[in-house]
Amino acid sequence: MPLPSLPGLIRAVPGRHVRWRDLELRTHQADIGAYRIHWAETGTGEDAVALLHGLSGSSRWWARNIRGLSARYRVLVPDVVGFGRSRLAAAPLPDVPALAAVLGEWLRLAAGGAAHVVGHSMGGQLSIHMAARFGGCIKRLVLVDAAGLPRPLTPRHVTRFAYEMAPPWQWGDPTFLPVMLGDALAAGPWNVMRALRHILRDDVRPLLPDIPHPTLLLWGERDAIIPLAHGEEMRRMIPGSRLLVLRGAYHNPMVDAPQAFNEAVLAFLAGEEVGE
Repeated sequence: MPLPSLPGLIRAVPGRHVRWRDLELRTHQADIGAYRIHWAETGTGEDAVALLHGLSGSSRWWARNIRGLSARYRVLVPDVVGFGRSRLAAAPLPDVPALAAVLGEWLRLAAGGAAHVVGHSMGGQLSIHMAARFGGCIKRLVLVDAAGLPRPLTPRHVTRFAYEMAPPWQWGDPTFLPVMLGDALAAGPWNVMRALRHILRDDVRPLLPDIPHPTLLLWGERDAIIPLAHGEEMRRMIPGSRLLVLRGAYHNPMVDAPQAFNEAVLAFLAGEEVGE
C-alpha cells in the first residue's frame, strides 16, 4: 500500500528547545480496520523505531527526541487512536488489548517489517501487549514510565493520587505544559476518561514474563504518577530486562532530560548494556 507523504528535513535546533513546528516531517495516514491512524516520519535509517505517546498526548510529545533518534533510525511517530489527529469517528475507543492489536497492524504497515518500539506511560502499556502478543513486529523494546500495573482504587488512594499529581511541578518542565493542556483539550474529557478507565482495568503482569525481546525500562526519578516502584517490579518480571533511572526527571523524562534520554535509547538500540 503506497504511503502518501510530504518530504521534509529536520532543522538543526538544540534538543531541549525543539518544538513541533520546528520539525519538518513526512506525514501519513492509513485505515486499520475501523480506525484511521495519522503519523509523522523522518530519517532514512535501515531500522525503524516507533514512538508511542501516553494518555491524552500526541506525537508532539516526542518533539525533543525526534532529531536525535532520526540521525540513526527511521522514526515513526503516530497519534494513538483517539488522540492527536487520530480522532475517533463512529467507532468506540477500543480497550487496551484491542488498541494494541490495531497498533501492531499499523506498525507492520508503517515499518514494513519488525521495528524497535519506545512506549511512554499508556504507550508503554500498549507496547507491553504488542510485545507479548504480537512479538514478531518488535525488535527491541523501551518502556518509559509505563502504565499497566494495578493500583488500589479506594477513595483514600484515589484522593492521595490526585493530590500528588495535581501540582504543575509534578509534570516536570513547565514549558511543556501548554502542549499537554492543548492535547488534553483536543482529545476531550470524555475520551480521556474512557481511555483512563481502560488503562486502570488492564493488568499487564501476566504478560511480562512472556516478553522475549531485549527490554529497557527508563524511569523519571521523581515520577509521582507512575512511581519508580512500578519500574522495579516490571524489571523483576520481564526476563533479562534492565532499568535506568533518569535523575531529576518526572513523568515525562523524554521531555525533562531529552539529551540523556536520547543517548540511553540510542545506546540500547545499538546493543549496548544500559541500566542495571
